Amino acid sequence: MPDHPKPNILLVMTDQHAPRIAGFAGDPVVQTQHLDRLAGQAVQFDTASCASPVCTPSRMCMLTGREAHHCGAWSNHWIIFPEHVTWPKHFAAHGYRTGLIGKMHFGGRDQMQGFQVRPYGDLRHGLGHQPDPIDYFPSYAGAPGAGITEIPESLLQDNVVTREALSFVLEHSDREPDVPWFACASYSRPHSPFTAPGRYINRYRDRVPALDVPERHRETLDPFVQLMACGETGDGLAAEQTRRAREAYYACVDFVDDCIGRLLSGLESAGCLENTIVIYTSDHGEMAGVHGLWGKGVYFEPSVGVPLLMRGPGILEGCHRVRHPISLMDLFPTTCALAGLPIPDGLDGLDCSQLLAAPDSTVPPRDFAPSAFYAYGVRARGAIGAPEDEPHRAMRMVRDSDWKYVEIEGGEPLLFDMINDPDEDTNLAKDPAQAERCATMRAALFRDFSWQRVHEQLAADRERLPELMSGQQPSMPNQYMLPDGRVFDAEGGLYGARWLHVPELQGGGIIPQQFG
Repeated sequence: MPDHPKPNILLVMTDQHAPRIAGFAGDPVVQTQHLDRLAGQAVQFDTASCASPVCTPSRMCMLTGREAHHCGAWSNHWIIFPEHVTWPKHFAAHGYRTGLIGKMHFGGRDQMQGFQVRPYGDLRHGLGHQPDPIDYFPSYAGAPGAGITEIPESLLQDNVVTREALSFVLEHSDREPDVPWFACASYSRPHSPFTAPGRYINRYRDRVPALDVPERHRETLDPFVQLMACGETGDGLAAEQTRRAREAYYACVDFVDDCIGRLLSGLESAGCLENTIVIYTSDHGEMAGVHGLWGKGVYFEPSVGVPLLMRGPGILEGCHRVRHPISLMDLFPTTCALAGLPIPDGLDGLDCSQLLAAPDSTVPPRDFAPSAFYAYGVRARGAIGAPEDEPHRAMRMVRDSDWKYVEIEGGEPLLFDMINDPDEDTNLAKDPAQAERCATMRAALFRDFSWQRVHEQLAADRERLPELMSGQQPSMPNQYMLPDGRVFDAEGGLYGARWLHVPELQGGGIIPQQFG
């Protein structure tokens, strides 16, 4: 690939976008015309996975190109340790201008992690989600509070991200047209709160198919699943609440698609998408009522799967669909290869650029995509009420194009046929006909991995965490950063001074808004 000119990188991220709820993924109801247009020009990965199905761990793994147990991505309460080279830091070191606009959910003192510019986002170690209705502040509503937003559209986080991302790219292109840029536009929706402007909510009234979930179905699921997929968006929803929440989730997907459409259209009109690699993905999925569950953190595909579209220089033009497994960890080394940059040593992510150039290849870059989550990692610094490091509170899985193998620490293995059983209803791990497959996938799952080493690493990471926590005072969900580095709240007019009266918890400087 040519070294000059280096391609720009536009990473468009949403938060908690279930991989199947998109027009390009085959959903017949949701309207995602802008992402569908992008998919019509891109390589679409149908079996993309996050490395950990929770916000901060997934983003940490993606930005470092490393698995959760290799980069300390134990839960939302953790940080990227300073020895790790991040994706934007690496590109900045090789001449790129790097900018992050919107939510990233960093912990610790370093709220940049290699991004040179952050004009707007969760700059004070918060979460970035705007509580809505505003009376829910400093928390935020989930499925029980789904409906029409109370926040003026001009102040909605997703609209601000669109405006500020456009400004960053346009201003940089004007000032330094010969310097390549790496911009991440990171949207909060469709993560809860499941609220959107009324026209989007009304568009889906009584149009979203109901889910056929048997009564007490959840009680039949693995205890790890019951532990994880709860709380964030509410348990025990009535049928009407579930229906309205699903409608609102679809509305959120539609709304953020329009935001992305304005961003892409604005950049295209200005000529800023020429020689630009465009990536669309999400940090993880959302159960959205499947199996009677809401939230993420589990091994089911609506939680661990992500949409992934890529187009631009070095990527075969046209619409191409790929079933080979890929991980968000792979984006770092893959874009390095596409940009002609060296790939740092020690990454768990793989260079998938050859697959982008030849999507019909029968030789996948990786055999399996791994993913894991450690519920006991919530106990960052002895937080009250957090679970101890005991079995049945962690999971690890590997996924190929057709099958998924899962082990819960201390529990029974799980094997799902993702072609014939896409809802993952039937565990085939004890089927004698699948013994060889189980053995192969189990060997891949435990390659360079053991539960003992996980506990040892977690203990070591806990010892070093306190000195690296931010120590910052609570603030509003989002802030603006001026060019001289001064930071001020973006939403004080909405929430007033209520946030300032909420004390920090004792569990490692974690504030209530970080729990999503």
